[in-house]
Amino acid sequence: MKYKKGNFCIEHDFEIRTVREDKYDIDLFIPIEDRTLNLYLDHEIDYLDTRLQFSMVKGIIIRFCTLGEHNTCTIHLLRNIDIHSAIVNFEMDYSKHFIVIKDKKYFVEMRFMNKIYE
Repeated sequence: MKYKKGNFCIEHDFEIRTVREDKYDIDLFIPIEDRTLNLYLDHEIDYLDTRLQFSMVKGIIIRFCTLGEHNTCTIHLLRNIDIHSAIVNFEMDYSKHFIVIKDKKYFVEMRFMNKIYE
């Protein structure tokens, strides 16, 4: 499945719920049900290996701006459904990348993929 709004795009195997939307921002909630999440990193980060692993992640909240010139989102990995239970949060520039969240047998896979321009 694919979620796309403006320049923001996610390919996913999970339900995506809009939990907040206002004039400028949208908050998406993606429940992954206490699964291990493997965040795969680009090999351009030479001092880290291929992935970061987070155990018992209840869900993911992604907040992005709907204004055309803003291309940064924040990603929060949650222990519970409350935003204050974040295990980690970080920002991502999605102007040249999209997010892929896949359901694997023993974990959830999250990657940032390059957009291919025609």
